[in-house]
Amino acid sequence: MTRDARSLEPIADEVVVFDFDGTLVKRDSFLDFSVRYCLRRPARVLAVLALLPVAALFFLSGSQRRAASVLLWAMTLGVPTRRFALELRQYSREVLPRYACELIFSELARHAAEGRHVVIATGSLPFLVRNLFRARQLPPPPIVGSRLRRKWGALVAVTHCTGRVKVRELERRLGILHWSTVFTNSFADRALLTRARDITLVGPSGRTLLRTQQLAGTTAALRVLPAS
Repeated sequence: MTRDARSLEPIADEVVVFDFDGTLVKRDSFLDFSVRYCLRRPARVLAVLALLPVAALFFLSGSQRRAASVLLWAMTLGVPTRRFALELRQYSREVLPRYACELIFSELARHAAEGRHVVIATGSLPFLVRNLFRARQLPPPPIVGSRLRRKWGALVAVTHCTGRVKVRELERRLGILHWSTVFTNSFADRALLTRARDITLVGPSGRTLLRTQQLAGTTAALRVLPAS
């Protein structure tokens, strides 16, 4: 039976979660921005390199958020938040669109047109995601992602939205407890994949494909799409 055309409300439990980096765009968006930002400012490169050992210690101890915060602090010390936001917006509107994966944007549009509730869960900044959608003249869907705040004269990460944090943020910020479909390029999204009945991998590595096949077993449908 087809859906009644009078209603565009989401189909029950038909929540579709899209990753962003490596899925909707063929880059780690904030990392790419950070490299470009620092290379235009040699003093920032030196500051980041000086604190790299500290960030490595946090990373090896299992705190990706603290590792990211150390490097972000070195990047933004003394930089007004508004100025940094303008740099982010310029990147997301002028550079990031070059790396958009048209096939996956089409998949997102299809699910939305069919009445499913589309959301994005990303380790990147929602600000970057929203501005990319606006650059493409598209309404941004609901987004959960990493969040920043000012501390000690610079920006640091409040939330690094990866792994299980995505699940927590979907519930905390959007009230989403269940989803039917996940689009991702990475097995780092295992916490999302374990609850999905339909999984689409975008340009996965062989290791990611094998591990996802083992995770999905016979309980979830799995397909693979190219990243370009």
